[in-house]
Amino acid sequence: MAIAAATVIVPLSILFFISGLFVNLIQAVCFVLIRPLSKKTYRKINRIVAELLWLQLVWLVDWWAGVKVLISSSGVV
Repeated sequence: MAIAAATVIVPLSILFFISGLFVNLIQAVCFVLIRPLSKKTYRKINRIVAELLWLQLVWLVDWWAGVKVLISSSGVV
């Protein structure tokens, strides 16, 4: 059981770590290139990039917990 869990946890943690480094790289480039010109634009870009990292974390927790989303509606529109 421990080996089966490790085969899932290790790749996902590496993926999250690498995507975190990528997000930090984007933030650093924006800090150097965009922030001196427009703080408002920098903050917008930074918010979106940070939100992507948090959305990945939420997806990971939802996947790990086995959350299933069921959307149903009546046939009438």
